[in-house]
Amino acid sequence: MAKISIIGVGPGSPDYITPIARKKVQKAQLIIGAERALSLFKGDINGEEIKLTAKNLNKALTHAIEAAETGKSVALLSTGDPGFSGLLKTFLKASNGRNVEIDVTPGVSSIQVCAARLQLGWDEAKLFSFHDGVNAREKEELAEAIAKGENVMLLPDPKAFSPSDVAKFLIGKGVAEDTSAFVCENLTLEDERVVAGTLGGIVGKSYGSLCVMVIRPRRKVKPEQQ
Repeated sequence: MAKISIIGVGPGSPDYITPIARKKVQKAQLIIGAERALSLFKGDINGEEIKLTAKNLNKALTHAIEAAETGKSVALLSTGDPGFSGLLKTFLKASNGRNVEIDVTPGVSSIQVCAARLQLGWDEAKLFSFHDGVNAREKEELAEAIAKGENVMLLPDPKAFSPSDVAKFLIGKGVAEDTSAFVCENLTLEDERVVAGTLGGIVGKSYGSLCVMVIRPRRKVKPEQQ
């Protein structure tokens, strides 16, 4: 059976690449990943490499499957962790119906790093990713989570649903402008920046494409039992 490794490469800094990720890349005969992901493995890549872009995504994944079916060891590099807004979901769709065994190596997600920077227990947070597109249902779910007083961590879409757009949307849904909000940019990189403020303060501001947004509404207090 054809076998493909999907490898999480962390949030950006080479310090966050796991040793097992490097070992698997070193052994792979074909490595496919975005330019930024490939650059993290300089000196580790011994096989053929293909640069992944938004335009060649489907073609590259099909090539990966076909290469694996011929017996080649194939590694797909996924920014952060493959299972959260990573390549895993995309590859599962592309490989549907093909006889392919998938080996997933988890990586450190920017969500995890953001939670660490803010000292936030993210097991209690509601997670959203708008990297795969912005739809009305997910936006409504976001507003509902905030209305319930839940901490929210989300990956904005830098073009269609930026942090400023998120703040505008929530304020339009009646969320208070002074609700605490944070934007963590370029996590683990030299130009990392953590901006603490409010939803109102985020409106109209621009942030980098590599960012995580956190919204921490005041918890709703349950009425006392009589």
